[in-house]
Amino acid sequence: MFSAIRMFNRQLTILLLFAHLSAVQGRHLCHLANATISAEKDHCPVCVTFTTTICSGYCQTLDPVHKTALFPFKQKICTYKEIRYDTIKLPDCLPGTDPFFTYPVALSCYCDFCKMDYSDCTVESSEPDVCMKSRIFI
Repeated sequence: MFSAIRMFNRQLTILLLFAHLSAVQGRHLCHLANATISAEKDHCPVCVTFTTTICSGYCQTLDPVHKTALFPFKQKICTYKEIRYDTIKLPDCLPGTDPFFTYPVALSCYCDFCKMDYSDCTVESSEPDVCMKSRIFI
């Protein structure tokens, strides 16, 4: 009887492992993705919408059962590994206004802890292509 239970446990373990791996494969793990963003400034009459490359996707996380203040839980996010900065010129800005807008372009991504100096670490942020002014696409 114990051997039947052991055999059942092995089969169940293999089945659960297969289901877990299938679920992970179904998700998009941390990767480069195209995204549409918008740029606007005060004293520039239009909002410019364009496409750049961002980091997107999931990072595997293990959530501890027993949480304590001694060992704070930190979740990893999909973030930039390498970036470069590109610049566009916003059209028709008033004299004395800097018409240039600089933005990051992701070159590679990886899973790491959120760094507030260049990442949006909120649970749900505003959409990156929101414009308050009339819009042009480039």
